[in-house]
Amino acid sequence: MRRWWAVVLVLAALGVLLPAALLARAQTDAVRVVATTTGETEVVSLHYGGRIRSYRLYIPAGLGPNRHELLIGLHWLNGTAAAFEAKSRLDGGALRNNAVIAYPQGVGHSWDAGTCCGYATRHHLDDVGFALAVVADVQRRVRIDPQRIAVTGFSNGGLLSYRLVCERPDVFRVAVSVAGDAVGPRCTPSRPVSVLHVHGARDVLIPIAGVKSSDLDPAGFPSAASSAQRIAVADRCAGATTASGPQLVEWSARGCRGDAQVQLITVRNLGHRYPDGLVGSRNYGIDMTTLTWSFLRSAWPH
Repeated sequence: MRRWWAVVLVLAALGVLLPAALLARAQTDAVRVVATTTGETEVVSLHYGGRIRSYRLYIPAGLGPNRHELLIGLHWLNGTAAAFEAKSRLDGGALRNNAVIAYPQGVGHSWDAGTCCGYATRHHLDDVGFALAVVADVQRRVRIDPQRIAVTGFSNGGLLSYRLVCERPDVFRVAVSVAGDAVGPRCTPSRPVSVLHVHGARDVLIPIAGVKSSDLDPAGFPSAASSAQRIAVADRCAGATTASGPQLVEWSARGCRGDAQVQLITVRNLGHRYPDGLVGSRNYGIDMTTLTWSFLRSAWPH
């Protein structure tokens, strides 16, 4: 069984189309890969778009019977779900926040966020639909509060985070994007959404000021400010304030519809990386693990 499953996962990662009978078998299979005193992570297979897709589902130990928050965590280009789970360290805050976390795996280690990136964009994969399928599959396994579903991601995952709140605000109410802009075909959410955008001022891969074209995306990237402002305009925010410090510049929209929150944090000394833990706090003045959970707590409906 484990040998068969290993073969399936390899084929799925390569984007190989598999026979319907095999797909049906994998659709109902879940393999527990980690079990600790703090919780457990399962790798769940999912039949979507004619492929076997997968995601990691973290359920903290001691989670009660009530409805829970759901956070979707999206890896970077050429990254993996497991790597983002380890790097982000978001699992540590799940129990305190009554949450479960799903970490989807992109085909070709990439996401179709619109004009970027990699295999997923070249082959026009429906990663918005896949993210929705992951949400629906988690809801079959765990009681989820539909008003408290959020997404976060870094780089290519941050780009897709924007696309999800832009195009499906009926499902994704909050997004935390690190080094990711709005590059989807449209960004006019029909209901208020909250977005925290964190971007390094020294990022040369996805420059904070934007770029007309790049090796990563020939269509280029908008500026981080214009991406955040698109959400603020859609949320009908009344204004904004800016606070500057030695390591951070914080732009915050005010008076937004439905008490939505839109923030852009510029990290002065940060390049294209995910700042976390003590290293992030000491070197850049920011720990994304802590900040993500605190923003979610403030942005959820009360």
